[in-house]
Amino acid sequence: MEKGYQIKLVVNDFRDVTYIQLRKYFLSYEGEFIPSKEGVSVPASIENIYGLLDGLLDICAQAEGEDIIRHYAAKILKEEHEQTV
Repeated sequence: MEKGYQIKLVVNDFRDVTYIQLRKYFLSYEGEFIPSKEGVSVPASIENIYGLLDGLLDICAQAEGEDIIRHYAAKILKEEHEQTV
């Protein structure tokens, strides 16, 4: 990653609609990350969420990411289990 910016996935509401944003954030002189105009926002419909998940899984699969997926799935299941105990 280049110094001075991050790409963030953010979920927020605007005019009673929930959006998923993938946006570039720049580091300000005060040391805070502020959003830029570079990015995309899509309504957080179930179809869009499934589409994003499918795309991420395709990327992981292409990078032989099955181990990564299993690792994070196990981590999530463990965290959920610990919360119910």
